[in-house]
Amino acid sequence: MRYFKVTLVYSIAMVLLLFSSLANAQTSSNLTYFIKSAQLNSPLLTDYNNQMLSTRIDSLKLRATYGFIVTAEGNASYAPNSKGWGYDNALTNGQSIFAGVRVSREFISRNNLSTRLKAYKNSIAQVLTQKDLAIQTLNRQITDQYIATYTSQKQMDLSAEIIALLSKEDLVLQKLTQKATFKQTDYLSFKVTLQQNQLALQQQTADWQNNYALLNYLSGIIDTNFHALSLPDLGEISFFPSFQESIYTKSFQADSTKLANEAMVIAYDYKPKVNAFSDGGYQSSLTHTPFKNFGMSIGLSVSLPIYNGHQKQLLLQQNNLALQTRKKYLEQTQSQYQQEVFNLQNQIRHYDNMLGMATQQIEYAKALVEANAKQLPTGDVKMVDFILSINNLLNLKANIIQYNNALYTLKNQMKYLIIQ
Repeated sequence: MRYFKVTLVYSIAMVLLLFSSLANAQTSSNLTYFIKSAQLNSPLLTDYNNQMLSTRIDSLKLRATYGFIVTAEGNASYAPNSKGWGYDNALTNGQSIFAGVRVSREFISRNNLSTRLKAYKNSIAQVLTQKDLAIQTLNRQITDQYIATYTSQKQMDLSAEIIALLSKEDLVLQKLTQKATFKQTDYLSFKVTLQQNQLALQQQTADWQNNYALLNYLSGIIDTNFHALSLPDLGEISFFPSFQESIYTKSFQADSTKLANEAMVIAYDYKPKVNAFSDGGYQSSLTHTPFKNFGMSIGLSVSLPIYNGHQKQLLLQQNNLALQTRKKYLEQTQSQYQQEVFNLQNQIRHYDNMLGMATQQIEYAKALVEANAKQLPTGDVKMVDFILSINNLLNLKANIIQYNNALYTLKNQMKYLIIQ
C-alpha cells in the first residue's frame, strides 16, 4: 500500500508540474512567431534578396557602359635603327611618347538601351517568383512541424487529463480497498491502468519536446525552453485562388516576358553600332619641336554586321523553343494543380464529417465514464467495465486529435499548394 501512495503522489505532482509549466510559460508561442523567425533566419531567402540587389547593380553597370568612358593613358616607345637595320623610321619615328586623356562613348538608341535594361528587370521578376515559391515551401514546412508538435501536445494533454481523472478515483478506491469493501484484485487492475497512462504521458512528453526542438531547429531559433503552443491559425481557405493567380502562372509570365525581351535584344545586336572618341594630351616623336606637340583628336567609328552564318535566326529559333517548353510545363502544372485542389477538398470534407461524428459520440462516452465512476465504489459497476469505458473515451479523444491533425495538414497543403 505504501508503494501505491508514493506512486499516487508522484502522479499528481507530475501532472500539476506539467500543467503549471504550460500555463505559466513566459510566452505562448504561435505559428506566426515560428514562420517569421524561419523567414528571418533563412539563408536561402537572404540569397534571393542579394541576387535581386546584385541584378540592380548590374543594371547600373550597363548604364555606365553606355555613358562616357574617361581613361588616362600613357605610352613611350623606342625603335633603334643602325645603318638601315631596324624598323622603318617612317613608321616608328624612331621614338615616340604619348600622355593624355581619352574619352569614348558608344551611342545606342533610347529604345535599345531601355530594352537591355528591361532584361535586368525581368531577371529580378524571375528571382522574385523563385523567392515567393521558397517562402511558400518554408511556410509549409514550418507549419507541418508546428502541427506535428501541437498534435503531440494535445496527446500529452489527453493523457494528463485521463491521469487526473484516474487519480481522483484512486483516492476513493484506495480507502475502500484498505477497509476491505473493495476487491484487492479490482484495485490492482485499476492501478495498472493508471500506471500505463503515466508511462504513456512520459513517452508523449518526450515526443512533444523532441518535436518542439525540431520546430526550433527548422525555424533557426535557439531556445531550450518549452512553451505551450496555441491553436494553429491557418487563416481562411474557403476561397482558394485560381491557377491564374498562383505563383506558377506568375513564374511563367516572368519567364515569357524575359524570353520576349531577349528576342528584342538579339534584334538590336544586329543593328549598326556607332562609337565616338576623343583624346587630348601630349604626343611626340621628339624629333621636331617636341615642345609644340600638345594637341587633341576626335574620331568616329561605325560597324554594321553583314553575315555571320545566320546566327541571328538560330538564336531566335532557340528563344522560341524555350518559350514553347515553358508553355508545355505550364499546361502540365495547371492540370496537376487543379487535380490536387480537388483531392484536398475531397479529403477535407471526409475528415470534417468524421470529426463531427466523433464529437457527438464523445458526449455519450463522457456520460458513461461519469456514471460508472459514481457506481464503481458501490460495486454496481465492474472494474473491467469502468476501465473499458475510460479506454473508449481515450480512443475517441485520440481519434479527434488525429482527425484534427489530418485537417490541419490538409488545410496547410491547400494554403501552400506546391506542385513538384
